[in-house]
Amino acid sequence: MTASTSDQVSRGGVSAAPWHAKRSRRFAGSPGIGFVSPAMLLIALVLIAPSIYGAWFSLHRIRFLAATDFIWFGNYTFLFSDPHFLPVVLRTVVFTVASVMLTMVLGLALAVWVNRIKGTLGLVLQIVIILPWIISHVVGALLYKWVVVNDLGLGRYIMEQLGQFGYDPLSDPVQAMIILIIYSVWRHLGFVMLLMLSGLKSIPADLYEAAHVDGANAWQRFVRITLPLLRTPMLIAVVIETVANINNIEGPLVVTGGGPAGSTNVLAHDLYVRAFVSYDYSTALALGISMFIFNIVLAISYVKLVNRNG
Repeated sequence: MTASTSDQVSRGGVSAAPWHAKRSRRFAGSPGIGFVSPAMLLIALVLIAPSIYGAWFSLHRIRFLAATDFIWFGNYTFLFSDPHFLPVVLRTVVFTVASVMLTMVLGLALAVWVNRIKGTLGLVLQIVIILPWIISHVVGALLYKWVVVNDLGLGRYIMEQLGQFGYDPLSDPVQAMIILIIYSVWRHLGFVMLLMLSGLKSIPADLYEAAHVDGANAWQRFVRITLPLLRTPMLIAVVIETVANINNIEGPLVVTGGGPAGSTNVLAHDLYVRAFVSYDYSTALALGISMFIFNIVLAISYVKLVNRNG
């Protein structure tokens, strides 16, 4: 009996595969839970467990950071009946819708433009456009405020050159909201541009050539070919940008401070004010859990969208 044959013989005389073959079969027969369990455990510790604990806390009256009386949904009832809460929701809707729409339009336009530029120049343009997206959120918000809003910033200088010597956007509610929307667009434009650019590069060039031969002009090719084939990246970008803008805290906190007179106080900033300024942890918890549930709904829609169009 050779050495290779003796390795195949088990104790009871039945042939047995080598140890590495047994290990491969064992992992192949499992659904891969052994590989994903560390990540799932980490997610459970840092996300799921605190969320469940916070949801349970939100059903109590909070006194000195401790849960006292169990009041069911009393905190939620008090939050939703607060006369100041509805204006916050409406401002959040205006801010989110305007930011997402402008980011999508400008991101798609930039992607189409950059896609036509080849070589080093195209690479440099992509790097410049995505810089606001890859830097730290707080650093980006501070830079934007120093350049656009502050007295010695470039924004004031440009407005003065245009004859607007009374430029003070943080003293007017409409101008402050516009400044906040522009910040959000500036912040997320690079991400949307990259997503649209990857979708454009996946479209076969033969489609454009065939349409050109059939007599379609540039606008017809864009409407009939580009937009339909970019539907999935566009929908994914809309969902991600909606979640990002609803949870945007660095913009209203650093750039505008929620002012003037609360005109840029959106949901994320209102949560911060309730918890760390007013110390109203009861309604802050109720608002946080409500926003968490809404984010979960958007995340589920994102996953279904990817699976449907994948």
